[in-house]
Amino acid sequence: MTENMTKPDAGNSTQEIVTRLVLNFPGFEQTDSGAQLGRLRYGAENTGKIWGFEIAQGDLDVNVDGHHTRVDYTTSAANWQTATRLVQFRWNDIVHAYEKDSFPGGFLRNAAKYFAFFFDGTLFRYAKASMRYFSFTLFPLVLAIFFAIAVWIVIGLAGAPMWLKIVAVPLITLVFCKWPGDRLYIPLTIADWGFARDMVNRTNIEIEERFDQFAEATVKEIAASDHDEIVIVGHSFGSLWAVAALARALEKDPGLLANKTVCFLALGSSILKIALAPNAGYMRDYWSKVMEQPEIFWHEVQTKDDLIAFYRSDPFHQVGINAPKAEYRISRIRFSKGMEKKRYRAMRKSFYRTHRQYILYYDKRVPFDYMIRLFGPFSVKTLATDESALNRIDHDGRLV
Repeated sequence: MTENMTKPDAGNSTQEIVTRLVLNFPGFEQTDSGAQLGRLRYGAENTGKIWGFEIAQGDLDVNVDGHHTRVDYTTSAANWQTATRLVQFRWNDIVHAYEKDSFPGGFLRNAAKYFAFFFDGTLFRYAKASMRYFSFTLFPLVLAIFFAIAVWIVIGLAGAPMWLKIVAVPLITLVFCKWPGDRLYIPLTIADWGFARDMVNRTNIEIEERFDQFAEATVKEIAASDHDEIVIVGHSFGSLWAVAALARALEKDPGLLANKTVCFLALGSSILKIALAPNAGYMRDYWSKVMEQPEIFWHEVQTKDDLIAFYRSDPFHQVGINAPKAEYRISRIRFSKGMEKKRYRAMRKSFYRTHRQYILYYDKRVPFDYMIRLFGPFSVKTLATDESALNRIDHDGRLV
């Protein structure tokens, strides 16, 4: 654990956080912890140029069996310093298994799992929660139908007999789903849905084992922590891993969070993707357990820019968590407020790149800056509830 530090005394009476523990759960990504932490450091260094701080990173402590990596950071500015112990959880090997499955066999198996969300009524729950996410759910199906119609027309114009159309259209459409489908993220999207269905039905033993491994690490880190703040970050599917890990950790140690200051930072959360499925009662139970903890402050960040998230939804209401003991806040942001126009426009060309922006750096000072939450001098709760707090950092990075 990072050793507690004393607060700098250079006229600074406003720093809230001197030490912080971060439990970081990434989304559906192929990259391993080393690459993800490299991206994080790059983002922090860019953010430091905007906010007037420097960041130093310690050696990586890789826990292969527990599928996580620990690393210490020190953020230094003119009159403040913050030490962050970050635990980066890893499940990219599970992602690889879905993305690298055979074609067309694996693709068709995952496609069947995708359609299961239609047949069990989950799709209509998505429509009720967020029409934007409902549209994203339909995206691969609409593209496949477009390909099929185009093939049908071309073959018809060539004068092909009906039997040939019936045979050729599905086969050629399947080929198009691979190419140019790769450029349109169709295989990736279908792999994502295949994973999601297995998480709903609890049919993948590796997911279940990883839940336990993450829970064990969560218990160990939180129990040993005397940091000023504990931040649990879940980006996209990472929110599900984080909820499951924390819920199982609480089953192992019900008093785990006593006298702790804990924030759950949900960024572009995909919890409803699973929790709205009828068969996913276990995930709704996990989520309810987490939200029954009065020590937790839950900050949900949504943006209209992101198609792969439940924008403008109250996720707790959607699953019947109507009177949680945990405090929560839902913030709706626009990435454009923090990005240069050229970079923003480039980002918008890919909805997957847009979905990742929550955990990347910004070009301007904005209150929803991810790096400031992980490495800055203010608590996540302060940054979520008081946008003026960042005005206390001047252009040289000094707390004033």
